[in-house]
Amino acid sequence: MDPQKKEKIYKSIADYMMYAKKHYGIEFTLFSFNESDLGIDVLHTGQEHADFIREFGTYMTKLNLPTRMLLGDNSDATTYDFILPALNDPTTHKYIGAVSFHSWRGCDDETLKKWGDAAKQLNVPLLVGEGSTDAAAHSYAEIFNESTFALYEINLYTRICAISQPMSILQWQLTSDYSLLWGDGIYGSKGPLHPTQRFWNMKQLASTPADALAIPVQSSKKHMNCAAFSNIVRGQYAVHMVNNGADCNAVISGIPAEVKGLTVYITNTKDSMKKSTVKVENGQAKVYLPAISFITLLN
Repeated sequence: MDPQKKEKIYKSIADYMMYAKKHYGIEFTLFSFNESDLGIDVLHTGQEHADFIREFGTYMTKLNLPTRMLLGDNSDATTYDFILPALNDPTTHKYIGAVSFHSWRGCDDETLKKWGDAAKQLNVPLLVGEGSTDAAAHSYAEIFNESTFALYEINLYTRICAISQPMSILQWQLTSDYSLLWGDGIYGSKGPLHPTQRFWNMKQLASTPADALAIPVQSSKKHMNCAAFSNIVRGQYAVHMVNNGADCNAVISGIPAEVKGLTVYITNTKDSMKKSTVKVENGQAKVYLPAISFITLLN
């Protein structure tokens, strides 16, 4: 952005918000320039990002607009340092409504933890503003119908849920681009429209109870990624597991005493949220985990 035109730019954006509020009764909760660390439309340095949050946040406050800024909205998690100037500048904090990153290209556990810690430091939600694994996958769209892609994606989401603990992962995207469906001409596909394995993975992950909070979980098994959630007030619990190895039996322990049974859902190349039940005795449940599968337990 041309620094000499900043005030006009701020007015232009705010005018749009004011028009939406006046004519449609809409108030925007959050605002960001998409992937400004990369320069998709607007390119910022980390310091420019911090300055924009402070200056445009102040501008909106003077207009009594409730909109707050997204810190980051980065092109992927590995560019974490981009948010540090704003994170370390207390004058920006009151204008930040959430922290955001995009999950393209994945990342290690240490990096995911940094994003969760940043949101905790500011006491605001963490959002995965664009969720998936490969931003160039559309160039070989057949990959969206392959089990390897589906498995890699749900592994990443499970790790993000366990380590970063976001409020939401916004799937990129629920249209023909990166479609969770196949057929009916999508990317030249033939046959009737039908859900892919990725669709059932997303549906299964979305079965997490509403308003549930992430809770600690760990596994003694190699090749296993796990995440757990709880809405203690409603007595609702969910455990998500991705088994990347051979089939095996597992014992889930630490289940609250009031839970007497669990519903099990399994998605893999053969099954699409296949449903079964298991008993819970003395806070434990014995569960069969098929090979290379996404397994969810709900009460």
